[in-house]
Amino acid sequence: MTNESARRIGLPWYRREDYQRIREMMADRHNLAPAYETWLAAAENNESVGREAGLHVNRILIEPEAFARWCTEKGVEPDSVARRDYVAEKTAESAS
Repeated sequence: MTNESARRIGLPWYRREDYQRIREMMADRHNLAPAYETWLAAAENNESVGREAGLHVNRILIEPEAFARWCTEKGVEPDSVARRDYVAEKTAESAS
């Protein structure tokens, strides 16, 4: 593993028009902000902090249908662990 790939992280990203549907499908919806604007402010802050720390931050879009399909294929519940694993997989794919 190169130093470059060790410094690359993925950040789950949602579109405004998908956010409520994403929240509704998640088993741990209580962990996601109730309003898109609240989530967006926190996500942009996390992105900023990561970049200031020297990380290469990639926004990984989580689309409801694609994520649901991925969860079904992997046999996992749509929750924070699945979001983390999905983002890690997509980040690795984008780095190769």
